[in-house]
Amino acid sequence: MSLSPRASVSHIAFLLLASCAISFSAHGQSSPAKPRIGFLVDSLKVERWQTDYNSFEKRAKELGSDVVLEDADGNDDTQFKQARKLIESHVKALVLVPHNSEKAVRIVELAKSKGVPVISYDRLIRNSDIDFFIGADVVAIGALQASSLTSIAPKGNYILLEGSPSDVNAHLLLEGQKKALQPFVDRGDIKIAAELWCADWSPAEAYAHVSNALSKNHNQIAAIVASNDGTAGGAVQALEEVKLDGKVAVSGQDADLAAIIRVLKGTQSMTVYKPITSLAAQAADVAVALANGQKPAATGTIANGKHDVPAIFGPVVAVNKTNVKETVIKDGFQNLTTIQRSLPKEQWPQ
Repeated sequence: MSLSPRASVSHIAFLLLASCAISFSAHGQSSPAKPRIGFLVDSLKVERWQTDYNSFEKRAKELGSDVVLEDADGNDDTQFKQARKLIESHVKALVLVPHNSEKAVRIVELAKSKGVPVISYDRLIRNSDIDFFIGADVVAIGALQASSLTSIAPKGNYILLEGSPSDVNAHLLLEGQKKALQPFVDRGDIKIAAELWCADWSPAEAYAHVSNALSKNHNQIAAIVASNDGTAGGAVQALEEVKLDGKVAVSGQDADLAAIIRVLKGTQSMTVYKPITSLAAQAADVAVALANGQKPAATGTIANGKHDVPAIFGPVVAVNKTNVKETVIKDGFQNLTTIQRSLPKEQWPQ
């Protein structure tokens, strides 16, 4: 039976529409839009945050998500604007390393008002409705820093070199440091000669503070409990100028390359290593789960002043010259060849 011209056109149009519908359905179902995750970092000037982000992004992509990075460069207003931009661009989850944990509450409030879950990463955002926390026991890190130094210098004047006063972690580190030192202070073996704070964890400020404290105490300092490797670097620079580098015990945190080199040279006594590659990958697992409307698994909870927040806590390790190879190098966190290029052979990790 033959078709009329009008019927033929209608039939062809129907077939074309059907074909397009089938094609659209097949492509639409097999290639859904990837959920986008926002990663807001305080400042990439601190070496470790780039490492965190690289590990996070790699894992998120393996799980089928895209990541958008924003670097606030240590500015709270910038970080808030970046958060608002990401939320307005319809990210499905936010991972937040706040510059100021208190001011970051407004970011959480904005995100939650738009139905965007928030993961507080490494720095706990207190008194807020965050969905998850991923990080380490910061009080325990502070205690580990101080106890590592008391095993080297059980007596004498100590300088407590803290991070940014606007960072809740800096205060938690101080709490742990003082807990570990208190028995020595009570016995009169250790005296806290100075308690110094460094805005934005600035190595330059650490250098200036330590130089001043050394002068005031006539260079009679046994140990400097530096809260991270940046401030430790500033402290060691100040010690070098009065020829006390390697003679005063110095702690640190983050296992930065420069710090590992100082540890092997003997000018920094230890650094705290957090296997952040693994922790950042777990953060990606959590973020992708939340972005997809799922409930991620937690290993515990942490009270943030508003509610008990589901959490994953990472391990911490004290790294000194005896275990560099079996910790940060074995994990691929630092590169042996790079370290060897920076040191004479007798100082290479064993």
